[in-house]
Amino acid sequence: MAKPFFSLQKLLRRTQFLLLVITAAYLMAGSLLLLQRTRLAMMPQGPRPAPSPLQALPVAAVALGVGLLDGGSSPREGHKLLPGMDVLRRPPRAEPRLGPRWLMARNSELRQLRRHRFHHFVSDQEGARAPGPQAGDPKVLKEASESQGRTVTYRGCFRVPRNLTDTLANSLTQPNLTVEMCSQLCSSKEFPLAVIRGPECFCGYPTPKFSLHDAVNSSLCAWGPETPGWGDYCVVYQTPIQDTRCTDRRFLPTKAKVFVALSSFPGAGNTWARHLIEHATGFYTGSYYFDGALYNKGFKGEKDHWRSRRTICVKTHESGKREIEMFDAAILLIRNPYRSLMAEFNRKCAGHLGYATDRNWNSQEWPDFVNSYASWWSSHVLDWLKYGKRLLVVHYEDLRRSLLPKLREMVAFLNVSVTEERLLCVEGNREGSFRRLGRQPREPEQAFTAEMKALIDGYIRTVDQALRERNWTGLPSEYVPR
Repeated sequence: MAKPFFSLQKLLRRTQFLLLVITAAYLMAGSLLLLQRTRLAMMPQGPRPAPSPLQALPVAAVALGVGLLDGGSSPREGHKLLPGMDVLRRPPRAEPRLGPRWLMARNSELRQLRRHRFHHFVSDQEGARAPGPQAGDPKVLKEASESQGRTVTYRGCFRVPRNLTDTLANSLTQPNLTVEMCSQLCSSKEFPLAVIRGPECFCGYPTPKFSLHDAVNSSLCAWGPETPGWGDYCVVYQTPIQDTRCTDRRFLPTKAKVFVALSSFPGAGNTWARHLIEHATGFYTGSYYFDGALYNKGFKGEKDHWRSRRTICVKTHESGKREIEMFDAAILLIRNPYRSLMAEFNRKCAGHLGYATDRNWNSQEWPDFVNSYASWWSSHVLDWLKYGKRLLVVHYEDLRRSLLPKLREMVAFLNVSVTEERLLCVEGNREGSFRRLGRQPREPEQAFTAEMKALIDGYIRTVDQALRERNWTGLPSEYVPR
């Protein structure tokens, strides 16, 4: 019995000694590391060497293969890649890293488009995490006031509706009434319209009885005791308050039986059309892609899988027989290729709300972009005309000019019942949050050379002929520069 006990005691002593040695080694290593860091901190900082191309890329871009293209993998490298996958360029003998599956595309242009949008989203997220100025900073308060767009917009002079007090709320009567006084009062009561008739201020919403569609000559609103019939007219201003009658949106309560695409070439106003459809129907729209900036702006259908059928329609820039035949129907949105190309170039260079700089326009990037994307504008329309099962063709320019009639067509095509009040609310909020701000954009005459125009005009004639052959209205005559 004593012998086993002695052996156990000996083992425990060895274990204690071993633990003591390991602890001492750990402490010595930590001390050396601390001394080395202190030495580095005290050393004078010299110029750093220039980073390698891979080091210069954002971490997310290197990790996910964003921003650099490789045409494929050589058979000699022995890598087994999924069809259609892109890999990041790496030094020889390096294992290629595959990107996420949603970066896969059917053609090189869309691969580039998705990479740009994902890279833009990653940058937005990294910027959102970065510490910024405090809320009490006067600069922050000033900038917040200017993005909120706290301005009052003149809507015009209109004939007073028959039952004025039933249509609008009588808020104020004052002899020296000013526009500022009336608009501030209506804003405080959270009304989008400030209506002035002489010394009277009314607040309210656009309604079928007061739709603001029949403006009259502004001279009829020049009030005064000597002005005959001055009480029959009123002047209307849009306050900074948003009309909330059409801002509620949700996913479809049950899966859609008809799978509808909202298809367009990039830069053709797809995001704006989605804004109109969502506010008119009250249902979210989906997307074949994912754009974090749009999701953060309220397009909650961005995160939903595009085939979930929980959205009223799905944004897509895809073309090709297979991609088109996945949908049961489609709204095909077409815009002047000159404007579309410039809008997409602005987005690629400066995001959804910015403009490309003179340096962008004057570089080789712009003619290369036109040569690559102009043919895509044509092939996109032709493919949807050929393979689309049921189409509603909408011209962006017609939607701009005649918003409510065209929007009614789109809503009826989507088989949704909408009240007139909701449509008038959409009309009052027609721009949404995606109107580009800042300096005036370039005109097509400034941006396109004669060679570019000859190329694009040929595509315009081809698409115009294809539309007419299928009994659709041809392209607007304004598509060809005069």
